[in-house]
Amino acid sequence: MAVCVAEPGVPTPVRIPERTPAPTVPAPTVLGTARAIVERGWLQHAWCVDDRPSRLAGLLAGPPRPEEVERACLVAAITVAAHHGGRLVNVERDAMPWIALAWRCLPGAGGRPVPRGPRATALIRELTVWNDAPHRTQGEVVALLDRADRLARVG
Repeated sequence: MAVCVAEPGVPTPVRIPERTPAPTVPAPTVLGTARAIVERGWLQHAWCVDDRPSRLAGLLAGPPRPEEVERACLVAAITVAAHHGGRLVNVERDAMPWIALAWRCLPGAGGRPVPRGPRATALIRELTVWNDAPHRTQGEVVALLDRADRLARVG
């Protein structure tokens, strides 16, 4: 630490750190990670494409990690980003809260209650239909994930 020399009569010198610590950058949220996946590559009418060397390698390794996904649809990007490791993806446990946030950001979904239980699969269906619409763009999917991420951060 460097010490600032005080003027006469000031009893305690002020200590200034030589280096200020780097600000802590919050870890990307699930929706932020999903956004990065969609920005890298977006798909319609398919789940995802990853960069693993073979289909067998993918089957043996389990679900792809976010950095392995080259292109994904909206729901797949959220699911991959929310996956907590292991051999099987548990969409309800890992991804459904994030899928529900994205669904709440769909145009026209604002006032509707979020379905729970077995009816929650309707959220996936609606997001898939929205993602796969012929006029949909990658930018619109990224914007939806941005809105959902902001909603998640606000609470």
